[in-house]
Amino acid sequence: MYQPKLPDDTVNLSPSNPLATVAKLALALALIASIAYFSLGYLIDITVSSITPEQEVKLEKLFVTEDNLTDTKSGYLKRVTRKMTRCAALPYPIHIRIMEESEPNAFAVPGGVIYLTRGILKKMKSENELAFIIGHELGHFKHRDHLRGMGYKLIVGMLGLLLGSDYGAATQMTLGIGSARHSQSAELEADAFALEMMQCAYGSVSGATTLFEKMDTGHEWRYFMATHPGFKTRIEKIKEEILQKHFSVKGNKIPLGSI
Repeated sequence: MYQPKLPDDTVNLSPSNPLATVAKLALALALIASIAYFSLGYLIDITVSSITPEQEVKLEKLFVTEDNLTDTKSGYLKRVTRKMTRCAALPYPIHIRIMEESEPNAFAVPGGVIYLTRGILKKMKSENELAFIIGHELGHFKHRDHLRGMGYKLIVGMLGLLLGSDYGAATQMTLGIGSARHSQSAELEADAFALEMMQCAYGSVSGATTLFEKMDTGHEWRYFMATHPGFKTRIEKIKEEILQKHFSVKGNKIPLGSI
């Protein structure tokens, strides 16, 4: 005889946890995005190698406006730059521009232009420190990091738009970590190049780490997703490179000239 009964309490529940399903989809999308990111990175390397130095010089005007800039008239700064550049063997001349900003910073843009802020110049106490920073930026030119960085930023932006906002957080975090690792690796390679240039130009790498030692405030964890490694990491890597390459550290600290 049929006995009616109330439906089971779980009749409207999914057999799987919806949050777990969303998490799996987000991770899958992040994995796909990461594979696309690194695959396209290979294409970026091919594209960058096809850009001629003449074409690169023309790109410089796209990045920095003339606002807040001063073309250096310092003969001393030009001499140090020429001294370091002779060892770098770059396909175009290097020019230095000073940004009237208090934040310590230095960067290179396509076409052979290095930008130094007043903030970083004020922290320098020796020519050794200045030479290392210039050598570091020369490393970016040598390795064409500035062009590769443009390509990676474009990839991250495009993949974020294509995947939309539903799973954007997981995807952007994954891509951000990948981009940070690539950028930090390029920074450490530029530091190593700076050591080679100092050894070539001065016969010594004395004072290569002193600027970073002054700027290091600890909190290394803050640099996990940053474009640059923490200062502690950079100092340790520089010292390792000096030992491995048997660079001389016996040179004197050269007083900083007039800038």
